[in-house]
Amino acid sequence: MLTNRRGVIEYVNAAFEALTGYRAAEVLGRTPALLKSGRQDAAFYRRMWATLRRGRAFRGVFVNRRKGGQLFHEEETIRPLRGPDGRIAYFLSAGRDVTARMREIRRLRHSATHDALTGLPNRALYADRLAQALRQARRSGEGAVVAMMDIDAFKRANTRFGHLAGDAVLQAVANRTLRCLRAVDTVARIGGDEFALVLAGTRSRTAAANVLEKIRAANAAPVRFGRRRIATSVSIGAVAYPRDARHEVTLRKRADAALYAAKAAGGNRWRLGS
Repeated sequence: MLTNRRGVIEYVNAAFEALTGYRAAEVLGRTPALLKSGRQDAAFYRRMWATLRRGRAFRGVFVNRRKGGQLFHEEETIRPLRGPDGRIAYFLSAGRDVTARMREIRRLRHSATHDALTGLPNRALYADRLAQALRQARRSGEGAVVAMMDIDAFKRANTRFGHLAGDAVLQAVANRTLRCLRAVDTVARIGGDEFALVLAGTRSRTAAANVLEKIRAANAAPVRFGRRRIATSVSIGAVAYPRDARHEVTLRKRADAALYAAKAAGGNRWRLGS
């Protein structure tokens, strides 16, 4: 694509037409803004124009929209071309479709930070989310609740009904727990039948207790696996920042201790406080 210095399109080739779905006659005299998807912020385009106006080439991946409305990723290089007077007269843009590559990059990133079975964040992402929640709590003066949860008698059910049934129980607990949380909260699978939670911005003991009870009750229903109904329940141990502890490691240790106390009391219950 070739535009003049004002960004008005003066030429496109057949590859442009194939990639975008627009015929040359439909775009000549218009600007490349017709391809904008709205997925990239104004700062991205300010950087682009600042680079071009300095007479330098700009390289980046654009999220564009085809004529039919479909989004695609285009790896693009835009070069300013100078006229006889030495001033920038045109911008020449050349690009290629990298949608499949960007999709694969997203998949790999997701795989590195999420549990394959349940789709929940894994241990590494949980640690990052917990650190973020505590930083926010310190800045805002709000609280946070850190919780550890596991499935009661999971090993026995796994042995009795098989690993596929165990997987079904893990997936059900993950989905049920997610439905009890807000978007700002986190539940992660950190290993086996162990889950960890962060309830962000939660200072009230009553509010925390309500969420923990909601999670317990949601997971007390049997899980269907084929014609079977597998009895399921969870135990939860939780502590509050900053009341119970202020340091991340201490919070997790005390949440673990509260979890063991809940299990020792018979399971299918939660305990809040170290």
